[in-house]
This record gives sequence, C-alpha cells and structure tokens, in this order.
Amino acid sequence: MIEHHRQLVIKMMRDWNYDGLKLDGQHMNGVPPCFNAAHHHARPEESVEDLAKFFQMIYDTARSIKPDALIEWCPCGTAFNFYNLPNLNMSVASDPHNSWQVRTKGKSLKALHGDTTAYFGDHVELSDGRLDFASTLGIGGVVGTQFTWPVGSARRANYDLTPEKEEIWQKWISLYKAKMLSQGEYRGDLYDIGFDRPETHAIRKAGTMYYAFYAPEFHGKVELRGLDRRTYAVRDYENGRDLGTVRGPTGGVEVQFGKHLLLEVNPQ
Repeated sequence: MIEHHRQLVIKMMRDWNYDGLKLDGQHMNGVPPCFNAAHHHARPEESVEDLAKFFQMIYDTARSIKPDALIEWCPCGTAFNFYNLPNLNMSVASDPHNSWQVRTKGKSLKALHGDTTAYFGDHVELSDGRLDFASTLGIGGVVGTQFTWPVGSARRANYDLTPEKEEIWQKWISLYKAKMLSQGEYRGDLYDIGFDRPETHAIRKAGTMYYAFYAPEFHGKVELRGLDRRTYAVRDYENGRDLGTVRGPTGGVEVQFGKHLLLEVNPQ
C-alpha cells in the first residue's frame, strides 16, 4: 500500500504538476490492529505503530519533487494525532463550528507544532456570521474562503460572493497580506484564554507586538503584555485609529469594542 501511494504522489506532483496536497478525512488519526496474514505483520499492532510513517512518506515524497509544496491534512472535525504533525506544513481548524473553535484550535496547535508550521483557520464561511476573518488573522492564522462565483452558480447561496461580500473579503484579505501575522511568533504564554478577560492573543513580529481581543462586548482597560521597557505607540490597525502610547513591560489602554479589537503596538 505504501508503494502504491508513493507512486500516486509522484504522479500528482511530477506528472500532473500539483503545487500541494490536502489530505482530508476523519480516519487519518488511527487505524486498527491488522490481523490479515497476507500483510505479513510481525505483530497486529504494527499497523497502528507505522501509521505516522505512511504520512511521512507522503510528505517526504511530495517535498522531494517540489521543496516548497504545501502539505495540509484535515482530520474533519476531530483532534489531530500529534504523531502525524511533523508530516505536514499546514494544520487546520478542521471544520470548526464557530469562531471560538477557530481561535482555541489555533492556540492548541501552535503550542504543539510551533510557528514554523502554518495554521489555516479553515474557510471563513465556517466562522461566526460566515465572515469572521478577524478570528483567524488576529491569532496569526492563514485566512481562506470557499466562495462561489458568479452569484447563483452553486447550490449553497450563502457561499455566493456577492458585491457586498466582495468588499468585506477585499478588506480582510488586504489586511492579512499587509501584516502577514502568520509569519510572526505566536506568544501563547502571555494570556490564558480560560481566565484572562477579554480573550486575548498576542504575536510578535519584527519588534512589533500585535494583540487581538475578542468578546461580545467589552468596555474597560486591556493589558498589553510582553513589551520591552520602553514607550510604544498603540494603533487599531483595522480601523486606522491611534490610541495613544503605553510604557512596557506591561501597558494598559482603555478600549471599547464589540466582537473584536486588533491592535498594533510599535516601539517609539
């Protein structure tokens, strides 16, 4: 089976000129012990123990043909098997039910695989309101969509890229490209999503700190942790608003927002 799939990967990447592979399915996390005598296992448990080697073969084969190939696999609403995480370069929120799952899965997966592996927040149509790009962008995820166009071309009308939605999509994808927080350092050690309110995520990139706050409604002071002992300028980069200055290592700023607030904090 391994050799069959190796040849299939070669065909896809070399002969069909694929740029990457997405592996998708709930049964990628584990397999049962194999008692088939034709497979010549020394022990039935070998099938379980060698599953990660199968995914390693796919990853290594594809990258040997195209070193920059994207290899993503999605366990479809279930948790990742961490033995398989070294054999991909993009994890995913895997069919989240809401934006909170996008953010918490991102925090968990970044803790497991670090910043050198990208995290895809899954297509935005699975988030709150089917348009919450902020929950992926703010935690350093890769944004995406599965919109259909032209309007009326698919069975699911709520995926249509209408002129009104296109304006929203343009705004958020432009912000993602401008900041590229997916290439930053996710500082998951600074905030506890179980106790800190509002829910907060922080990213350091090239000396600048980025903070993302999430709550249905919030009015009060937020803490900007992880700063150096110097003065910083605080800016709401989504709306282009300057919010004054703070002094590290922990700054405080009075804010009021609904759903989310995205701040860029630059040293002066």
